[in-house]
This record gives sequence, C-alpha cells and structure tokens, in this order.
Amino acid sequence: MASNTRNAILKGAGQSFARLGYGATRVEDIIEDAGVSRATFYKFFDGKEQVFDAIEEAFNFSFTQAIEGAWDDELEAGPRADALLEAYLRWLAGWRDLGKIMWMDPTRPRAHEVLESRNNTFLSFIKITIAIGTEEGLPEADDMLYRGVLGAIAEVGTTMSSKSRVREADIQRAKQCINHIIGSVLGNVPDELRKKK
Repeated sequence: MASNTRNAILKGAGQSFARLGYGATRVEDIIEDAGVSRATFYKFFDGKEQVFDAIEEAFNFSFTQAIEGAWDDELEAGPRADALLEAYLRWLAGWRDLGKIMWMDPTRPRAHEVLESRNNTFLSFIKITIAIGTEEGLPEADDMLYRGVLGAIAEVGTTMSSKSRVREADIQRAKQCINHIIGSVLGNVPDELRKKK
C-alpha cells in the first residue's frame, strides 16, 4: 500500500514538473496531481526537491537499463548500432513529458551538474560511435564531427518526443532520419577531418 502511495506521489510530481517546470511547481501542485493529502505527501518526502531526486534517479536508471539492455556483443556493428538507436528512441518516447525538464530546465536542482552529465553521456556515445564506425570500416573523424552527429540525434529525438503522442511511425521516422544523418556525415568524411593514425 505504501509503495502505491509513493508511486502516486511520484506520478503526480512528474505531471506537475512536466506541466509547470521545476521552478514553478509547488508542493501544492504535486499534492493536487497526486490526489493525496499534505500529511501523506510529507510521510514520504521532505519537499519537492526530494521527490524530484527520486524521479531523476528513476530517469537515469531507466536510461542505463535501456542502453545496456540493447547492447549485444554478438551482433555485427550495424545491427548493434540500430538496436542502440531503437532503444534510445523508445526510452525517450517513454519519458516524453519529463525528458526536457530532466535535461534542460535551468531551474531544476543541480542544473549545472546535469549539463556535465549530459556531456559525459555524449562522450560515451562518441566512443561507441567510433567503435561501431571502425568495425564498419569508416575512417575515424574529428571529435567535433561526432559531437555534431550526436547533437543532431539528440535534436531529432527531442523533436519526436515533443509530440503530444508518440506513435510507432514517429519512432521509425526518427530512426530513418538519424540513420540518414549518420550515413551522410560519417560515410563521407573529408580528408582534412579524418584523424591521422
């Protein structure tokens, strides 16, 4: 019973944060969206920052699970990249309402740390992209080129998830766009942007 109540508070908080942004959300908004009393809210959380921390923990854990669950060493480079991309887009669609708040809301707690975390995630994806590209026989390119590709992937994903409802066709369209970007950019690296061995 207690876990159901806690989950109801987390769900209500997620709705409040997604609708109002972190800075404008009050405990009263969370209580209203969760359908619980003030006393019940404070049995589980000290305030909105603590409930936000719990949501952030779930957000980060679900991202790690989605990516690790899609990684398969047995797959060839191309299908492995496709599985990772599919997992990323499905994860993003699942967090559609909260994704922007979690990554881009400047009023949220530790916003500067999130930017650093996002940059570290980008660096990890750059390493994965380089490894997969190398397996496919693509030349290793300047890091800024990989950052540009990953920035485009993030933008396509954000655009897809900004729809009021993400359908299967939206996920597949986003995947096609991203694959086209990757192929166009990394498949045609000019000599001056190739890393020298």
